[in-house]
Amino acid sequence: MRKYVIEARCPHCHKILNDPDTLIKNNPALKLLVEKNGKRGYLWLSAVYGDHETIEPEELNILPGDVIKFYCPHCEKPLPIADKCYCKGDQVRIELKTGGDLLFCNRKGCYYGSIRFVNPDDLDNFLGIV
Repeated sequence: MRKYVIEARCPHCHKILNDPDTLIKNNPALKLLVEKNGKRGYLWLSAVYGDHETIEPEELNILPGDVIKFYCPHCEKPLPIADKCYCKGDQVRIELKTGGDLLFCNRKGCYYGSIRFVNPDDLDNFLGIV
């Protein structure tokens, strides 16, 4: 089965979120600034689509069920909310470098997420067909 590696950018400043200094599954992880109870730290998400491995800031003690806020690590603006998740959390949106969006839940332990394409060419670019 083919694995898809996400290359993402901030919807505000458009800077790349993949961090070449932090690897998960041998790929640059997505670096995000997170906040829980007014405290901030960096969190890394696996860039392999469907893989839920993370590197989390120990000082925030993020527990299953916790809802956290996500920010761009570059411009520090809040990442937009695309919709409500079925778990009552929020679906956070980041842009794919190839076009389209990656949506993921802000509740720890909820693995509902998706990739959304509006332009059919963006799907082809993501799949590497073009």
